[in-house]
Amino acid sequence: MQFLTSELAQEMVERTMHILHKNINVMNADGVIIGSGERNRIGQKHDGARLVLTSGNSVEIDQETSLRLEGVKPGINLPICFHEQVIGVIGITGEPEEIRHHAELVKMAAELVLEQSFLLERVQWRHRIESEIVNQLISYSDVGDHQLKNRAAWLGMDLDKRRMAIVFQPVPSSEDAVHKLMHAIQYDKKADDLLGMTFCHELILLSQPIPEHRVKQVAGHLQKTMQRAVGGQVLVGIGTVAEDISQLPISFQHAREALRLGKALDPEESMYFFESYQLESLFMMRGIAEKNSRWTDFYKPLTQEAELAHTLRVYIEEGGDLQRIVDRLFIHRNTLRYRLDKIQGLTGKDPRHVKQLIELYMAQLMTQLS
Repeated sequence: MQFLTSELAQEMVERTMHILHKNINVMNADGVIIGSGERNRIGQKHDGARLVLTSGNSVEIDQETSLRLEGVKPGINLPICFHEQVIGVIGITGEPEEIRHHAELVKMAAELVLEQSFLLERVQWRHRIESEIVNQLISYSDVGDHQLKNRAAWLGMDLDKRRMAIVFQPVPSSEDAVHKLMHAIQYDKKADDLLGMTFCHELILLSQPIPEHRVKQVAGHLQKTMQRAVGGQVLVGIGTVAEDISQLPISFQHAREALRLGKALDPEESMYFFESYQLESLFMMRGIAEKNSRWTDFYKPLTQEAELAHTLRVYIEEGGDLQRIVDRLFIHRNTLRYRLDKIQGLTGKDPRHVKQLIELYMAQLMTQLS
């Protein structure tokens, strides 16, 4: 790994020049200037740095000495150490007597920048590996269980635990937005939960099972944290519990299906549980396979009658309870009976007949989701 890049060197220069208002140079392990407040010096050899790299100690250079060295001005050059190795040199331009008391502070600042960069790189590496594992777990990957478990073990993760897939989808969805979501909840998730981003710009949390009475509270807390991070809406789909890693693709598909159905059928909501849409999911799996069939033609007249279609939806949602239906629609019972009769007249299906009501509901679903 190349620890001291030109980008990092220039960051060191800019940070340390705020501490000491003198020119700062950063040289690599070959003694070449790769960062400087004097940009025209970048790429030049620096003999003072080579002395530091050879001895491992700081080197002070006065005006007279600088005349005998290539690419050098008066100043102090100090080794940049990382994990007890000298990997570069930081130089301060100026008379040694004037800048000596600042030298160690500048060296410490440079090494702190290097350490922060290294830690950030490690965190980002961990996130990439974790995301790759998540995508393999949810995609029926042909990578063997043993190999996946070994990779997860590097991260301290145990894949033998039961988990459930939770999908978070920002609105609008983008790679940048999902990265913000990931960063927002990185420290809110449990240590053994897995977090990853799909190619469709969704954030997947493979969480240890959450007690049923707490799922909405826990997922809602994460959702609010994410919404603050992106300044917009975040939708949540919650899948079923996977007993082992072989069932995680199913849990993920359930979470994604809950999102798809929930957005179409309950757009006023933002959190969707697969358990609430199992019937609809089962039907749509069959209905999509027969999407060219004409069995829903009977419902077409209702697509032109918004009031009747809405009445049917409320009738279904309220389970046929006449009082709750008329209260919700603000109509008289006789008006409701009239509308139900009209639905029957237009479609040939009586909503008061259970089997025919199911047919009406399935046709309505196909219309909403097509």
